[in-house]
Amino acid sequence: MKTLGQRRNGSRKRRGFLSNEKGMSNLLVTLMIMPVLLFLCLIIVPFFVYTMKLDHLNTIANHALKEAEAVGYFSPAIAVSTTDRLDHLGMGEVTVKGNSYPDYSGSTPVKVLRDSPDPTVTVVIRYPAPTLARMLAAIGGSASSNQSEGYFQVTLYGRSEAYE
Repeated sequence: MKTLGQRRNGSRKRRGFLSNEKGMSNLLVTLMIMPVLLFLCLIIVPFFVYTMKLDHLNTIANHALKEAEAVGYFSPAIAVSTTDRLDHLGMGEVTVKGNSYPDYSGSTPVKVLRDSPDPTVTVVIRYPAPTLARMLAAIGGSASSNQSEGYFQVTLYGRSEAYE
């Protein structure tokens, strides 16, 4: 009569480190995939920062548009309050290649009345964006040597509510 752990030829089945091939293949696959997953988890952080800054800029631009609609134009006081809001979020005044940002050029500079033929009030905010192109070198792309690759530019249109 054969015992439970014996084979037909009478020897016991060998149990050991090398006999468990399924566990070894799982370990090797895990060791190959984990660095890739770690890299992807860390590379996503700058993209979140980029989108969060754009979201903050959109929110502040919407506040500025509401103020500009109330007075009929993008006044210097609105520009100062908008710059202060940006500064509180860590997006204060910066100078890139001799240009000062945030830049409000393109916004409505003169008062537009509610009953004028075109009562549109425009708010334009331009601010330098974080450089994401430098990370392309980490994944095999060509990195740009340019200091300032891009800008956030938010353009919003509203209707003037100013009477006079």
